[in-house]
Amino acid sequence: MLWHTYAMRTTLDLDEYLMRSLMARHPGESKTKAVEAAIADHVRRGAVDWLLENAGKIEIEDVSAELRAIDRRI
Repeated sequence: MLWHTYAMRTTLDLDEYLMRSLMARHPGESKTKAVEAAIADHVRRGAVDWLLENAGKIEIEDVSAELRAIDRRI
């Protein structure tokens, strides 16, 4: 199995207080891992907010019966 990890090297000027606070929430992790965790959390929360805002507004077709029928034929 082949795994690809893509990364972007970036230099950031971060507020010292924010960075200390972030590191306190992620003890034992590197700054990179702590920042990645914070970004991932922000993206997840954005996705949840979007889903909540659009609850009941998105029409979803139930195709489960069709998929089960196809599975039975294979």
